[in-house]
Amino acid sequence: MANYCLASDVANFLQVDNFSGSTTPTDSVVSTFIDMAEARVNQLTNHAWHTNSAITVTDERVRVQTVRSTAINDRGRIQLAHYPILPLAGGSGDTLKIWEGSAYVDYVASKTMGSSVTDVNDKDFWVDTERGIIYIENYAIHNMLNSAPAGVSAYVTYRYATAATPDDIKLATVYLTASTIAMNDDLNLMPEGDDSMDNSTKSQKFEDMAMKILKDNKRLDRDMTMARAVGGFGTGMVTP
Repeated sequence: MANYCLASDVANFLQVDNFSGSTTPTDSVVSTFIDMAEARVNQLTNHAWHTNSAITVTDERVRVQTVRSTAINDRGRIQLAHYPILPLAGGSGDTLKIWEGSAYVDYVASKTMGSSVTDVNDKDFWVDTERGIIYIENYAIHNMLNSAPAGVSAYVTYRYATAATPDDIKLATVYLTASTIAMNDDLNLMPEGDDSMDNSTKSQKFEDMAMKILKDNKRLDRDMTMARAVGGFGTGMVTP
């Protein structure tokens, strides 16, 4: 299902009539092309750009960083590989399995989640969805990293996506979809004359514009700017 742009957006860009069941290509085919373009944008940017296109990460291996805070004592912090993320919810299949010395305990299923990092009364963990960070209260109490299997102190299953598609991502998707359509000379969508580019050249131009948009807005291969160990921060005592 197309989420980043509509078939009508592509038709407007190409300056053709809206796609329908009787056009070439049909509206359903164009929607498939949009899905393909969205998947490519996701791959290029290492992210998903609409809640309906959220991508699930299953059992991401992370390490818990111990944080010293005078407000709520020592706590743990996990930096996930992707951000923003959707709120953790057991009904959506999300899990937060923390090693507690003898077994992994799923905090989503068995602990109390606060509404924010400042919500400290009788809460066990909090999630900064925008930055993809999970905070754990009093992690030092059961910080037995040496006994964790393979040194993995936690596994996290979560979904990541940006809630609303930014305009540049929408435009890049339109360009990539138009490139796919224009690539097929048999479609006769792109009128050609002695003074115009052929469809193949136009297709390449659309492709180049999509890549320029993603590059200029620093969307390509989104990654954390800080160094990380096996799926998360290296373990150590730091300030918040």
